[in-house]
Amino acid sequence: MKYYLLLVFLFSIFVACNNKTAKEKFAIENAKQAIAVNRIVGIGKIIPENDIIQLSSAVNGIVEKIYKKENDTVNIGSVILELEHHVEDEKIMQLNNQLITQAAQIKVDAASVGEFEAKVSNANSELQRLQNLLLKGAETQQTVDDANTNLKSFNSNLNRLEASVAVSKSKLQETKTALITAQIERDQKIIRSPINGKILELTVLIGSSVSIQQSFAQISPEGKTIAICEIDELNADKIMVGQNGWIRNVGSSDTLSTGKVYFTFSFLKKKSLFTDQSGEKEDRRVRTIKMMLDNPDKLLLNARVECVIDISSNSKK
Repeated sequence: MKYYLLLVFLFSIFVACNNKTAKEKFAIENAKQAIAVNRIVGIGKIIPENDIIQLSSAVNGIVEKIYKKENDTVNIGSVILELEHHVEDEKIMQLNNQLITQAAQIKVDAASVGEFEAKVSNANSELQRLQNLLLKGAETQQTVDDANTNLKSFNSNLNRLEASVAVSKSKLQETKTALITAQIERDQKIIRSPINGKILELTVLIGSSVSIQQSFAQISPEGKTIAICEIDELNADKIMVGQNGWIRNVGSSDTLSTGKVYFTFSFLKKKSLFTDQSGEKEDRRVRTIKMMLDNPDKLLLNARVECVIDISSNSKK
């Protein structure tokens, strides 16, 4: 009898323990579900706020000089490299010489114009004098006619010289325009930084070729670092500007940096940040968001991360 009572007692304790364990497990699961409801996780990467600039050339050419290297800081207008521009330099020199020659020719023609203006003035005065003498009978008609012919000749030469000056000035302006064009063509062979920032990658060497529209350098713009994330369409409508969050390595629970959502796209699109995920569904849509990070100094640009967004109104991480 005592043995039977002992078994009943032990069985009661066992049942009570099992019930306690079940209750604890139930409570833990409820807590996990509550946390899951308050948090949304998306895949993202670390980028500069103004994104990474892919630097390319407007012209083809061979690299002659390289002034910057990877990790160097650059300012707007800093020369990064030069392509060969000997032909452009010769063309600029030739046009400069043409400008000097044409300017000198204009001076010569202008002096001739001044000379013939004086001759026309004198010839006109002489003709009037002779006409007065003709009226008094002191001069012949032939002399007056010769003076009139002489005046017309001077006027004709004056008009020709004035036209020549106009043509020379027009050619001078054309040469100036051609010089500006040649300088622009030469300047296109000198590749400068369009922004303030840091060179992340430079993929050319002296003697290598650069093609039009071919990127040969990556520049990180000066400014803040953000996380750009893609949130699955099932949770897209729960994301709002101002929500707090944090980022972590994929598969890790360690926080790399806290942050806050400051921009959300107003439409859904196909996944674009990472399209090599195993088993991903191509028909799934995502909403892209941007999170401003509080302490991104040690983060690597383009690093793949998980973005955790706290969607509760009063909960804190």
